[in-house]
Amino acid sequence: MRERIFIGLLLMGASYIMYAQTPGSTSNIKFVRETNPVPAQATIGTNPAGVFYHALYTGSAWGDYNNDGFLDIFYSDRNVMINENTVYANLYTNNGDGTFTRPKTTIKGTAFSCPVWFDMNNDGQLDLMLPGLTNWHYYWLHENTDYSGIGTHLYINQGIDTDGNVTFKEYSAKEIGLNNLYNGKTGGKGHNWVSTGDYDNDGYTDILMTGFEDGARFDTDSPEEAVRAVYLYKNINGERFERQTTACNGGEFHGLTDGSVRLCDLDNDGFLDILATGYGATRASEIYVYWNTGNGTFIESDQQFKGVTDASCDVCDINNDGFPELVATGVYVNTNTKCFFLYKNLGNRTFEELECPELEGIDGGQLSFGDVNHDGLTDILVGGHGATNEHTTCIYVNQGDFTFVVNGAHYDDPFGKKGHFGRVTHGSQHLIDYNNDGYLDVWSTGWVSGGCGNGCAVELWYNTSSTKGVTANVAPGTPSNLTASYNAGNSSVTFSWSDAQDDITPTTALRYNLYLRKKGSDKCFITVPADLTTGFVRVGRISGDITRSEYTMTIPDEGVYEWGVQAIDNGNVGGLFAHSTFSTDGSGINNISDESPIKIWNTGTTLYYSLPEIGTISIYSINGSLIKCMQAGISGNTTLPTGIYIVEIKTDSSIRHQKIAIP
Repeated sequence: MRERIFIGLLLMGASYIMYAQTPGSTSNIKFVRETNPVPAQATIGTNPAGVFYHALYTGSAWGDYNNDGFLDIFYSDRNVMINENTVYANLYTNNGDGTFTRPKTTIKGTAFSCPVWFDMNNDGQLDLMLPGLTNWHYYWLHENTDYSGIGTHLYINQGIDTDGNVTFKEYSAKEIGLNNLYNGKTGGKGHNWVSTGDYDNDGYTDILMTGFEDGARFDTDSPEEAVRAVYLYKNINGERFERQTTACNGGEFHGLTDGSVRLCDLDNDGFLDILATGYGATRASEIYVYWNTGNGTFIESDQQFKGVTDASCDVCDINNDGFPELVATGVYVNTNTKCFFLYKNLGNRTFEELECPELEGIDGGQLSFGDVNHDGLTDILVGGHGATNEHTTCIYVNQGDFTFVVNGAHYDDPFGKKGHFGRVTHGSQHLIDYNNDGYLDVWSTGWVSGGCGNGCAVELWYNTSSTKGVTANVAPGTPSNLTASYNAGNSSVTFSWSDAQDDITPTTALRYNLYLRKKGSDKCFITVPADLTTGFVRVGRISGDITRSEYTMTIPDEGVYEWGVQAIDNGNVGGLFAHSTFSTDGSGINNISDESPIKIWNTGTTLYYSLPEIGTISIYSINGSLIKCMQAGISGNTTLPTGIYIVEIKTDSSIRHQKIAIP
């Protein structure tokens, strides 16, 4: 059993120690496969005991659905080791000790899926969107097609029931305002075909999807174009979604399938733009960028890109300048060539294609980003079907100058001489810190060459680079100088703050997460799901993050509001939130409060506090477990054993969170 270790700043404003590793080094990277991650699970069919259910061509999503401070995993597809005709929904709860448990769930099995964890209704609990095929053998048969084989379902988290299990309420696509889409029936198709984020800055998380809409074939004079979709859905008050049919120059986005989409702020203006790639009506590979105008609509970039299909597209700040690059893998069908494109973001709404010969062209892959060796540079994890090495799973270690060194496993490398990982393709790959020890681990699923007689695998690789001298990632510091200004013209508030600092991620590369909550409300608007007390980011795939130290959000009505902001570093770790309050009467901002009147400090094992009025003090362990809760007078103290704690003090007018170390 491994204890959860959280290494971070003990106090706001603490000095930083730089733990720089050798940039781009692969000699200090080491991963070890977890051979018994589900010890309570017996052999089922030929699925071995103690391991995750195997799955073909699956998408997967990491998220803390039960709010215990550890990322859980969901994926879904056929497991031929048990029953080749059954699609299994696989939800595994992270036990917090390096192991997982597979609880019973009402979530339905969905094949060729793209699951996404997000908070649809702002209640602080992760909901699950699950689009794909409910019938693995679905096939379009013209007028005889059974469209019920396509299913987009939304599972709203209902919280913990009387038996201690999290329950979900299921909604169909029609009930929630979504269309039934799927993105192809082979593992070579793109997997990142759903993206979430608040594109109109109204405090609710919206959805972007691509794929086929078979049911629309006979509703248009142009049926081939109709089945290719890039659909944007606006979240209506956390209750339903509404498709935006005039969001791009008064019309639709270019229809695509066999590709992927991403909501992201590409020009650093505080509004999420759109990246989309796939196979379009021109019968060619296409990539499109759409710029967010800030009023709920988009304009198409006039720059021409080399496109890819069977694609995975994403964004990543490779050179730490605050402007994310475009990264796309797949097939350029115009020449039937497997590609790996990297477009450098020049910061002026233009991009430059870079020649990176070490990035091998692949299809059927998924991209994931993070700093695996704590050198301040974001690395790239990818698995796919390569142009030369066929089955490929590897990490491209960032050298800091748009060059990379490969570390992984290839089809022609049966003994792993080139690195680590099983040779998994046509599935999903994620960089996540599943045990919260400050090191990014590797999750890899899909079709495998060798190691599984039935051609499928699910693998979890534990990052043991600490044995090579790599130090654990340290959570970034807390932003300061929080200010808010009211924009009467559109009932919005512009929030700003001074940049946080990090031990290794440059200030320019830090991303931010902002929340807003009206006093007395149980609804919390937040750009990325996170724990407001500990700063723990509750999703493994971060989307909708803020790339600068300013953000504008529409507020629903007048009143007193609490808001806060945290920094997120290249290791995908969130720091503590800085908190502030304001009130508005519709004409301006009053009572801005940045520096809390609540004071917290400790001497040895004694924790002291000073409050402006009577309040409540809650003390949490670093993994979010409540240790002590009590009424607090104007001043007082309490004793604690050795450890690291998060202290929360609330009064009617103020709130403060602070990390405390008891030696």
